[in-house]
Amino acid sequence: MNLAYMIAESDKDVEILQKLLPQNLSKNIKFIAGESSYRARSLASSLLATRKTPVALVLDADTDNESQIFERNELINYVLNQASSGIPYQVFLAIPQLEIVFLQDKLLIEKIAQRQFNDLEWQLAQSKPKEFLETVFGNNEQINARIFENINDAEIEILQQSPLIQEIIKFLSSLITSSVAIN
Repeated sequence: MNLAYMIAESDKDVEILQKLLPQNLSKNIKFIAGESSYRARSLASSLLATRKTPVALVLDADTDNESQIFERNELINYVLNQASSGIPYQVFLAIPQLEIVFLQDKLLIEKIAQRQFNDLEWQLAQSKPKEFLETVFGNNEQINARIFENINDAEIEILQQSPLIQEIIKFLSSLITSSVAIN
């Protein structure tokens, strides 16, 4: 049974979410990569309208400008609300990008990278996490693998404390509570 759809922009984003969300929540979630921000939004709207199943849409904000984030969030919510017919959904904007979850703990990313970062590098990490991780780990294809191969369950729990991951967990938990109440 699909409790909900979780739609992200790319396969790499889906992989991050699958690894960081607790298994008890993610086991009944259908993860889908939209292949772009626009396609992910379009897919979320279509699934809400046709499948009548809750949707969690995870997108990169691609900015840290609060007014731009607010406007984008409002627009996406407006479009999804039109399609939802009361079906629960939530938009999660990763500020500035989903890879920011890897940078919640400087000591942890330094351990994984096997080097320390100066203040300037850490500023870049916070403002352009994808670019920073590509610089540190090289090929974009290997970033998630390098990180997840070098952390244990306790360190995954540290990454799960990211405010974004906590918001997603809260939304998915509310769906489980609702599903139990209905059944």
